[in-house]
Amino acid sequence: MPSFHLAINLIALCLFLFFARRAWIRPRPLPPGPKGWPIIGNIFDIPKEKAHIAYMEMAVKYGSDLLYLNMAGTSMLILNSVEATNDLFVGRSTLYSDRPRFPMICELMGWDYNFGFIPYGTRWRKSRALFIQLFSPSNLKTHEKPLMQESVHVFLNRLLDTPKEFEDHMRFLSGGNIISSVYGIVANDFHHPHIELTKKLSMNFRKLQYPGWIPGARFKRKAADERKTVEEMIRQPLEFVKRNIASGTAKPSMASRALQQMQDDGSWSEDKENLLMNALGSIYAAGADTTSTATSTIFLALVCNPDILKKGQAAVDAVVGGHDRLPDLVDEGKIPYVDAIVMEGLRWRPVIPLGIAHHTASADIYKGYYIPADTIVMGNTWAILHDPATYGEDVDQFRPERFLNPDGTLNSTIPYPDAAFGYGRRICPGRVFAHSAVWLTVASLLACFDLSKVSDKDGVAIEPSTDSVDGFFSYPRPYECNITPRSKSIEKMIRQSVS
Repeated sequence: MPSFHLAINLIALCLFLFFARRAWIRPRPLPPGPKGWPIIGNIFDIPKEKAHIAYMEMAVKYGSDLLYLNMAGTSMLILNSVEATNDLFVGRSTLYSDRPRFPMICELMGWDYNFGFIPYGTRWRKSRALFIQLFSPSNLKTHEKPLMQESVHVFLNRLLDTPKEFEDHMRFLSGGNIISSVYGIVANDFHHPHIELTKKLSMNFRKLQYPGWIPGARFKRKAADERKTVEEMIRQPLEFVKRNIASGTAKPSMASRALQQMQDDGSWSEDKENLLMNALGSIYAAGADTTSTATSTIFLALVCNPDILKKGQAAVDAVVGGHDRLPDLVDEGKIPYVDAIVMEGLRWRPVIPLGIAHHTASADIYKGYYIPADTIVMGNTWAILHDPATYGEDVDQFRPERFLNPDGTLNSTIPYPDAAFGYGRRICPGRVFAHSAVWLTVASLLACFDLSKVSDKDGVAIEPSTDSVDGFFSYPRPYECNITPRSKSIEKMIRQSVS
């Protein structure tokens, strides 16, 4: 009998705690947001374009950095401040590091291999550990940065040969650099099969915007075909590396080093190889697109702002010398104005302006508001990097000086635009590699070329649009510009860099 009474008391206590917790949570209001309709909620309030700007403006309207919407029963929370993203994605990372379902992107198109979309858990932790290993400082210094230098020299030569194709050259620079680093594959032109395949998949991926979105049956059939292409993109390059290792002809790469280590220490397994295959595919697919887009954005800003171009050229010349040599990665960190240009490019037009969605593991209370379980939580990168309180009232302008002190040194009180790389445990593990790649390209462009706007038939300069193409990724619209080497001696150095 005593044990029976003890069991009854325990059950009663559990029920009390359960209902007490519900009573504690339920009375809390949801975060501010537009009033929805019965059943469909805020479906009509979801922006059809420029969602990052629309959500930023909604947050101002409702006087809160938290913005809540109900998408026909699915809760969505937009975080519009660095305080909120730090508090939730960093301070409560265990609760806010999961990903929601991406039915179209992952389940139909096959991007479920990608580290960025893997749900929080054991598989994700193993993948992240492998990423950190691949991007270790020793690997970057010994292997990746020399390849990066070679790729930039090829890029500079291509600009000399066919300057009108500058957009393709920038995409090839990123794709060629990463495919060489990841797989040891030497791509001689933009139409290399692996680069073409990734470009095709990337263009389709860019059109997708929201988790949970599933289009009509016709696109589902197309997505099923595309899934096979995605599988080819991640499997074929690794098979190429394995064949070359077997024949003794493999070029040094992330893939060859990792496979060789598995063989040497006897740790190979099918699961470990699949983990490696997916990690390498994630690096290649994501890095090629994001790095080229960031570079293209800065290139556009230099065309549109000749004064900034001239200041950048003078800053590079002061360290590198006008005619002595081309910039090198040993110069990184020694030319503050170039650092500021790169940071401003990441801030001004972030590649993924609305970030990649996070997902709550359970209900939460934050700032007195109730956040339901299974809420899609998005960091509004655009709002954070266009906050006048942090970056000044002229946040819509491209102005590298915002990151500098009056004496030209970096201003440590103005934060680096980390939000451009994601949040918390989901921040991009390859961000150091990406920053160095963009930095070297920008420094090399400043050292070697004059950029200017083209003119119409009346001699009036044509202003390129700085309004980015909308979508999951944000990238510059097509435009024309003039690209000329700064001097004959610099042109000669460019030619000799690949000889």
